[in-house]
Parts: sequence; C-alpha cells; structure tokens
Amino acid sequence: MQIAIPILFAVGGLTVVVFGIRLVFNIGGAADTYAAKARARSERIYTRLSGKDSLTMPPVGHRGLTTTNFRFRGVGFTFAGLLMLIASTFLLVLRH
Repeated sequence: MQIAIPILFAVGGLTVVVFGIRLVFNIGGAADTYAAKARARSERIYTRLSGKDSLTMPPVGHRGLTTTNFRFRGVGFTFAGLLMLIASTFLLVLRH
C-alpha cells in the first residue's frame, strides 16, 4: 500500500504531462476544440442571462478563450505533471 500511492501519483503526473503536451502542440486540434467549446459555453451563458440572441452578442469573454490561451494552459499542465513525476520518483527512491 505504501508503494501504491507514489505509483498512482506518477501515473497521474504522466497523464497530466501528456495532456499538457497535447494542448501545447495542438495535437489533434485539442487547443482549438477546447477554445471552441469555451466560446460556445460563453455564448450560451450570455444568451440565457441577457435574453438576446448571439448575433448581437458583443465579444465579451472571448479574450481569454483563444487557442493561444489554451496552449499556455498546456504549458502549465506540462510543468505540473513534471513536478508530480519528480515528486513521485523522489518518494519511490526514498522508500527503497
């Protein structure tokens, strides 16, 4: 049981690294897809709250919903995943 936690932490870190790299390099259009979903969600929320159609919607909230923003988030995920991998490796080495 004591060794299972660092291994799960390492697997989680590796998963986060892969997801981050996928966003950074836009593999399979991941960053584009997430940006489009976020823009659509923003438009739905604006429509529900204001009662107006999306044709008259001002570009509110679109500043943070660009593909570049999701690529920056990918960089953050990649570094966080690498830190998780380093921490889990350190824990595994410490226990043996």
